[in-house]
Amino acid sequence: MNTTKKKAANSIVGKLTAGILSTTAVAALALAPSAVAFQGGDSVLVVGDSLEVGSGPYLRAALPGLSLDIDAERGRTSAQGVRVLAERLGPEHTVVVFPMGTNDSPSNPDALAASLAAAQQLAGGRCLVVATIARPAQGGVSAAGLNRAVETFAGQSGAQVMDWRSAVATAPGVLGRDRVHATGPGYALRGSMLAEAVQGCLLGGGLSGIPAPRDPDARPPRQRRERRAEAPARPVVLPVSAALDSLAAMIGRALAPVGAALRDARTAATKTGPEPVLGAP
Repeated sequence: MNTTKKKAANSIVGKLTAGILSTTAVAALALAPSAVAFQGGDSVLVVGDSLEVGSGPYLRAALPGLSLDIDAERGRTSAQGVRVLAERLGPEHTVVVFPMGTNDSPSNPDALAASLAAAQQLAGGRCLVVATIARPAQGGVSAAGLNRAVETFAGQSGAQVMDWRSAVATAPGVLGRDRVHATGPGYALRGSMLAEAVQGCLLGGGLSGIPAPRDPDARPPRQRRERRAEAPARPVVLPVSAALDSLAAMIGRALAPVGAALRDARTAATKTGPEPVLGAP
């Protein structure tokens, strides 16, 4: 096979892979059942970097009816995220999402560990969501140390963990060419994974034995609702053609609210060039 034909074949394979991943991500948003009926009162604060600039619209789409405060900025380190968390966290927030560390130096995982501990202290008794990290090596040092910091913290604190590293390793086409930022379908996947972690918090998962919030006059976080026991729904068996039509209809409904978010996420946080502080010591 000559070079021109190889390039054409690779292009076709790439487009097919991206199309399959995009359809899968949209279908996941359409078909995933709502674990909690949000009735107001629950509020989530998300402090992130460029990955949450891209995933934020999908997180909102996956958690309708839930109050979300998203503060995300390109190039933000975990230490900077702690300062934002201290400024933005209010008594109304019942869950804190802090998926930071991608812009931290892999040569200094202790800095990320310190930031996670500080975020835990600020969160008080609130449920905290953190994330594993997928990024290329910096100066020959991989992100393994950063991920160990996340895993150690989660093991000690009981925080909810969104395993982005495993998702990236499992699903081709999640990351763009820089191997840091996601593709449009990758942001959709990340948003749905964060939504699942938030739902885990609201169903009773997360931190325990954490000191009370710093402000003694602040209203304590609302108690997370327990999942109500419900009899499993009897499955409805459809003919294959009817099942396919139903799936197509659900995907079509999902595309309407998510389409604009997909267009935004394809450009948000995917500019060429390195992060301003990516790998900074």
